[in-house]
Amino acid sequence: MSGCLGIPTAALILAAVAAGAGVLLAPRLAAAAATCPKAETLPRVSLKTLAGRVTYETRKSREQLARLQRRKGAQSRKRGWNPIGLTLTKLQFRMDISINTLSRKAKRHCATVAGVKAELGYDEITIYVAMRYPRGSCQYLSVLEHENEHLAIFRNTLARYAPKVERRLVQAASQLKPLTGRSPNQAAAKIQKALQRQIEPLFKEMNKVMDRENDRIDTTENYHREQARCSKW
Repeated sequence: MSGCLGIPTAALILAAVAAGAGVLLAPRLAAAAATCPKAETLPRVSLKTLAGRVTYETRKSREQLARLQRRKGAQSRKRGWNPIGLTLTKLQFRMDISINTLSRKAKRHCATVAGVKAELGYDEITIYVAMRYPRGSCQYLSVLEHENEHLAIFRNTLARYAPKVERRLVQAASQLKPLTGRSPNQAAAKIQKALQRQIEPLFKEMNKVMDRENDRIDTTENYHREQARCSKW
């Protein structure tokens, strides 16, 4: 996802969600059963938020920023503007799931959730300012102020939604019924998919909110107002 500041001639907002998960298998229980029993204890669930390490990049030209914008899959929403500032990041959601498995007849295995350790947020956030504007110049400070608004949007949205994601994850893990598979890994994969399905709607909502907030500051009126602060753009 990205936010940017433009000058006459292509600007954008790019939204992207990446969700990944890993699976940790707990030792298999020795007993066998005809049916899958419910877990005796509630899963241990934790969510860590990642604010993102911010990097400031000033070595790219306006043309390079435009190419970078296109390479990231951005679609211009402000025709007639070229980017002079750009903020790029990717929302990440990762899960490490531990499960309890119970062997059954005919190579069937029951699995219940023992614990979930999840991470939500950004690994890195890169803020670009076109190289033609020296650090400390009026133009540089104006672009930087705009891009820091995008940074605040990303982080504020994360702060708003992290508690919602954690509550949804706790609820989903606690209410998930035992699942079966031909192997412990297959059963674990089913649990992983079931939990992801519960979380995905929140990601879509989160991205819509960020798109709306970024669009609110990426307007031609706002661009003109910010340009009026300095000369020689």
